[in-house]
Amino acid sequence: MAPSFCASLLLSLMLAILLVCPTNARLSMKVTEDVLKEICSPHEDPPFCLQALKSDPRTPFVDLVGLTNISIHLADVVMNKTFAMIGPLVNETADPKLKVQYDLCSQLYDSNVAAIESAKNAWKAGNYLIIIDMAEGCLTDCSDCEDAISIAASSPLAPKNKEVSRYCETMLLVSRRTSGD
Repeated sequence: MAPSFCASLLLSLMLAILLVCPTNARLSMKVTEDVLKEICSPHEDPPFCLQALKSDPRTPFVDLVGLTNISIHLADVVMNKTFAMIGPLVNETADPKLKVQYDLCSQLYDSNVAAIESAKNAWKAGNYLIIIDMAEGCLTDCSDCEDAISIAASSPLAPKNKEVSRYCETMLLVSRRTSGD
């Protein structure tokens, strides 16, 4: 009777662990090609999302938590490059109205760079909902910058801003998947 009781107790304990930790089990599984496609399917540009995530050599070896970190890193790199580009545009444009709009974009990007740092800290703390908030804010700021520079017939900032928006959307979709949202 004792071995049967021990086996029953062990089985009950294992079942309890599986019921309590399904999220952790889901998060710790390596990301497959199918998961990447599911994550990217609602993206404005699904091929961009897939290519961006696959561009990092770590992607085939990470779980959802690692993929979230990759998406933050990708957004961080392109955001900082674009932010660095805006300063000279503000100083070099001859159009006073466009100068004001570039300055607005500069302020928005300054805020986004700070938000990316918050997203990195949230990732370290496992708070994926904060990352979602940061990504949504980034998308709003990119949209506001796009609206601001639309007064120009063409702007070198427009395609870069769109690229940042796409990376922020990728970060949003990955972090939503990670959080179970």
